[in-house]
This record gives sequence, C-alpha cells and structure tokens, in this order.
Amino acid sequence: MEHVKKLLMQLIEPLTQVEFYQKLLVHVLVIAAYIIIGMIVIAVAKKVVKKIFKTNAKKKTHYKIKRSETLSTLVQNLISYIVWFIVLTSILSRFGISVSAILAGAGVIGIAVGFGAQTLVKDIITGFFIIFEGQFDVSDYVKINTAGATIAEGTVRTIGLRSTRIQADTGEIFTLPNGTISEIVNFSATDVSPLVMVPVSPKENYEVIEKKLLEFLPTLKDKHDIFVDAPELLGLDDIDGNQMVIKLLAHVKPGMHFPGERLLRKEVVHYFDEEGIEIPKPTLVKYEQPEPGSEDTQQ
Repeated sequence: MEHVKKLLMQLIEPLTQVEFYQKLLVHVLVIAAYIIIGMIVIAVAKKVVKKIFKTNAKKKTHYKIKRSETLSTLVQNLISYIVWFIVLTSILSRFGISVSAILAGAGVIGIAVGFGAQTLVKDIITGFFIIFEGQFDVSDYVKINTAGATIAEGTVRTIGLRSTRIQADTGEIFTLPNGTISEIVNFSATDVSPLVMVPVSPKENYEVIEKKLLEFLPTLKDKHDIFVDAPELLGLDDIDGNQMVIKLLAHVKPGMHFPGERLLRKEVVHYFDEEGIEIPKPTLVKYEQPEPGSEDTQQ
C-alpha cells in the first residue's frame, strides 16, 4: 500500500510545479508552430504547382491540358505527404524520440505487414501505370470494366496512386482501387463516331428521305461546334411492318459521344417534322368479343 502511495505521489508531484506547465505550454506551442508552418508550406507549394501547370495553357492542346490537370493533382498530393512526414518527424525529434529507430522498427514490421498489404501495393503500381502511360486523365469520360462487367462509367474527377474517383451522369461518385481497373474504355481520347438509329414510318418513300438527309446533314457541322465533321448517312438498317430504321454516324469531339448522339437524333427528328416525314407511332388494335349465338361463336 505504501508503495502505491509513493508511486501516486511521484505522478502527481509534477502537476503541482509551475515548470511542468511551462514546459507543456512550450511543447504545445512548438507542435502548433510546426503544424501551421506545414499548412503554409503546403498551401504555397500547391499554388506554385497550379501556376506552373497552367502556364501557357492557351497554347496547349485539349489533351495536354488534361494531362497537366492530372499531373498537377498528383504532384500536390505528393507534396502534402512529404511535408506532413517532415512535420511529424520534426515533432518526434523535438521530444527526443529517435526517428531512425522508429524507421528501422517500421522496416521490420513492414516486412511482416507487406504480405498482407499486397492489394495496396498492387493499387499503387497500377496507379503509376495509369498516370504515366496516360490511359485516362482528369475530366475524361470513361467506362471501367472488370472481367467483362462494367463497374463504373462517368467523368474522371481525381486520379491518385491508390484510387480513382469517377462521377456518374446521375451524380454518384465511384471510388475505385486502382488494382481493380483492368479494362478501360476512354471516350475522350480521340474523336468519336457514335451510331444513331432513327425510325420512320414504313409508308414513307426511303429514296426521298435519303435525298433530303444528304442535303440536311452537312449543314449540322457549321450549326454546332460539337461536330468535327458532317454526320454520315449509312443507309437503311432495318425494316418491318411497323417502322424503317435509318442508321446515321455522328463525328463529334472527344468526350462528346452521348451529347453528340442525342443532338443528332434531336436535329433529325425536328427536320423530319418540318418536312412532314412521319415517325412511326404505336398502333392500337381493338378486338371485339363475338356475341353469344352468333356465327363466330358457333364455329
């Protein structure tokens, strides 16, 4: 019991001395100073990086601008990691804790943990390949597949060493570990040519429609900047008792696959309406039940 009292007195005694609180205040101020300096360095460094990558942006191509955005984000993240690592080691050194001993111990622990962190290593390695090979960039519209199944589709918002964030058209954010990205469909890498199917009534004369479309389609390139070339008429794709399907090919800018498809369909349907070309409508067939005692019922 006497030993416990003695131990408690040793613990409480420093709390009764003014020097203890002076040292505590100094340590708190030092830690706060390190953190504030780190935040200032990160903020200044990020501004400098943004300015460097935005230099002569007007002279760059669309592809180079996207690459600049991707690399700018990556460099800013790396700067944050490095600065906070330096701040942490400086604080530990201030308190007399050997950073080299911690790193040596971390190396031994890292070997043991490494076997369980293979997925993390795979994510980081894949992230390096995605970024430096330019498989896709920030603001690209992509479709990500794994084993043939689509797991995400939308606009790339951020690319990190460990994960990638993709925003769908409906607003959802997909955060994908880079190691899961095995198949990439990039709609923004080059000019794209989506197919557009436009149905018309089978009663219409296709020869007349073809002639009108060949005159109308070239006018869309000058009317809308989204088209890099005049849409093409590929011909009559299908026909049945309810409709004829005309196949068109739109040539649009990178990343404008779906907007270009919708715009071309809208323009053609509006043109058909002006020219009096009928669009197929659902047909309602009414069947009347025979009355009892009629010849149809007897048969």
